[in-house]
Amino acid sequence: MRAHTSANLDKLIAIEWDILKDLRKMLRNRELSTGEKTRVANALAYHASVLNKLLAQKGEDPRFNELTLGDYVKEIQVQAKIARLVRRDFRFWTRKLSLKK
Repeated sequence: MRAHTSANLDKLIAIEWDILKDLRKMLRNRELSTGEKTRVANALAYHASVLNKLLAQKGEDPRFNELTLGDYVKEIQVQAKIARLVRRDFRFWTRKLSLKK
């Protein structure tokens, strides 16, 4: 049963990475408005938080924190406002999805 759960976690982690890559591509899209990029930034922050939770369940160190997520987004050269929104939303989703209550 443990191997089955680990395989499922690996699949979910791979799916989350694919989602993050797609969201990064969307942030690069010059045709999107600032409002649309803001929604994409929120989704990216949410999925980064979910990925961290999945990695923690697997026993690995979380991939993102506020600084590394900021660097991840800056690599694609988005507006500073969008990068700040990603970090802000990440803090929100990290608290909202926290296993500690």
